[in-house]
Amino acid sequence: MRPNVLLVMTCSWVPPARLAMALSHADCAVDAVCPRGHAITTTRALRHWYRYNGFLGSIHSAIQTAKPDFLIPCDDYATLGLHRLYQENGSTDPTLARLIERSLGAPQHHATVRTRASLLAAARDLGISVPDTEILTGKQALTAWLSTNRLPAYIKADGTSGGVGVRLVESREQAERAFEALSSPPGILRSLKRALVDKDMRLLVPCLRRWRPVVSIQKVISGSEANCAVSCWQGRLLACISAEVIQRDDAYGPATVIRIIDNPEMLAAAEKIASRFQLSGLFGLDFMLEASTGTAYLLEMNARSTQTCHLDLGPGRNPIHALAAEFSAGTSESTSTANLSSHDTIALFPAEWKRDPRSPYLASAYHDVPWEEPELVRYCIKPRLQDQSWMSYKKWRTRKTSAETVADPRSANPGAIRRQ
Repeated sequence: MRPNVLLVMTCSWVPPARLAMALSHADCAVDAVCPRGHAITTTRALRHWYRYNGFLGSIHSAIQTAKPDFLIPCDDYATLGLHRLYQENGSTDPTLARLIERSLGAPQHHATVRTRASLLAAARDLGISVPDTEILTGKQALTAWLSTNRLPAYIKADGTSGGVGVRLVESREQAERAFEALSSPPGILRSLKRALVDKDMRLLVPCLRRWRPVVSIQKVISGSEANCAVSCWQGRLLACISAEVIQRDDAYGPATVIRIIDNPEMLAAAEKIASRFQLSGLFGLDFMLEASTGTAYLLEMNARSTQTCHLDLGPGRNPIHALAAEFSAGTSESTSTANLSSHDTIALFPAEWKRDPRSPYLASAYHDVPWEEPELVRYCIKPRLQDQSWMSYKKWRTRKTSAETVADPRSANPGAIRRQ
């Protein structure tokens, strides 16, 4: 009997649609709970979808109706939502508790894996190289850090991705402004725009409940960025794709072109973290490969699927097929097509095409276009309001960065030091 996997998403990212295709190829039945109009609804891989309306109850209802064998969160707020469901309903609903434990791993570690500074402190204890990182509990904590540490540094908000909650600061004034912005609850207009235009529901509840994210400050490591996409089962690493970032959407945005690498230090870090926190499912790690030494510094963990999890690079580097074999009652791993085994540079679709339709990587690298799902391709290339107007988040972020640079001429060029 085919295992039923429920993908949980609270925003309109395209990568979960690729994840659904990979799971279907691995002989899984795929359902999803997602915002209306999500890319995943265009794929033939999807069996049924349930609407996510911005509130936790819609995820709980989808789980009760779909009765999945396994859950996969596809963004940070989806992970938080499943953790909260466990906390609020696990004691009265043992079936739900067992499902979340089976899908995500040991519940006693939920808070640690989604809190950047706590995760990095635990990683340091495991012998993993990490940059100095400290949680900022308030302005006084920031002042104390600045009195004993040199800038530049990065100020980061937990629960964000794609560089949204990251600020590179080079002066005390910049640091104070960044802390104030990142530690504040989401504004009502921003939250409504994200929900109505971007189909991104993540900010609604934090906005209404005035939640303040955990903010940390991290020392800068100069070098090249890298990441790995990992599948694991009950603390055991199953497969890992390691890659160096060649091109990104902008100075702080997600990677659009990657080069597959073999890095023993990154692989060892993934194995140690999976084992230490008894993880199951999918997660990603971000690293900085230090320019002077080549040391892989762990920057953060994404306790969810990431945008390269769907790739099939052969045995040991096919996260989805390896994971599907485990939650299919331990049957042998599904046949891997290894369709990218001869390519080490991959242009991610539609990210690189949207960044620059004339990019040389579209011809020189493997362009990861899902030709077998023409409706998904059409969805990805169709112009949208959030891409073509003043409502574009990328344009808003560019204007905001420019304004901050004018306000403080000492602002660093974000491209001069790679994002962490």
